[in-house]
Amino acid sequence: MHKPTRTRLTVTEGRSDDPRTPKHLPFKKRANRRRRNWNRTLKQCALCLFLVEAGLLLFANPALRVTQVRVEGAQTLTPQQIYEEARVPRRTNIFWMLRQPFVRRLQSDPLVDHAARSIELPNRLVLTVTERQPRAVLAGRGQFWLLDKKGVPYQELDRPLPHLPVVQVAQAVLPADVTLGKPLRTPWLTGAFRLLTLLDATPSLGGAKITVDQNLNLCLNRKDNLQIRLGQPDSLPQKVTLAAVTVGALARQAAYIDVSCPWQPVYMPREETDKETDKETDNGPSDQDTETPSRRQDEPNGPESRTN
Repeated sequence: MHKPTRTRLTVTEGRSDDPRTPKHLPFKKRANRRRRNWNRTLKQCALCLFLVEAGLLLFANPALRVTQVRVEGAQTLTPQQIYEEARVPRRTNIFWMLRQPFVRRLQSDPLVDHAARSIELPNRLVLTVTERQPRAVLAGRGQFWLLDKKGVPYQELDRPLPHLPVVQVAQAVLPADVTLGKPLRTPWLTGAFRLLTLLDATPSLGGAKITVDQNLNLCLNRKDNLQIRLGQPDSLPQKVTLAAVTVGALARQAAYIDVSCPWQPVYMPREETDKETDKETDNGPSDQDTETPSRRQDEPNGPESRTN
């Protein structure tokens, strides 16, 4: 009788080349589940409650609402005007005031150079402003503006101020639109301000007005009507020094001094200008302007009456 053959199978982990060999995957041991840390959860909940209570204490506390506003640095503007321009909200928490655009609102005023804000616990807001200080008066087209040291026009005037120098500008070089609060970035103003700085160190010149013509030539007019022609705004320190020396020697004799060329200064004596004026008056009217006596009697508003 035939006995069946027995095949011994060897089971190995992993992969086998024999297709009859069953493939057994290695057994994975399941990791233990992590236990919940209740202490940590309770601490996080307590921290959240603390933050909520702290926020309510800081931002919802009636004792921390702003009830006082102090204004510092006001000179031309009144504290009430600054308060209205800042638009301080009422019954607002003092910490929310740090997020309000008070500085931007105040600096939009042409009179204010810069501004700052601070708080004083528990209920006081402090607004500090620094107003612009006048440096000169800009004159042109029959209008007048106050200029600060940065060359910013910030206030319109009806007439020049007696204690400030005047910068008279020709209409051809004056900007068409002078905006208050915006600086005038022009070369003639830079030269005029450099001249003002030099005149502060040279009080003997005593300049009252600086004129700028259409060619950007500078001329200094003293209080005694003596003109000092400086020409183009180059070599100003040398020209001012030369003008100071010349004025000290010829102040009463000269009608004007021209130092536009520092290596060849020129001055006009007062006698020659007086003689030229006398000649013009002695010559009288020309032949074309001569009229009959009867016509002058009929026209009382003739040339003679206009000169008077």
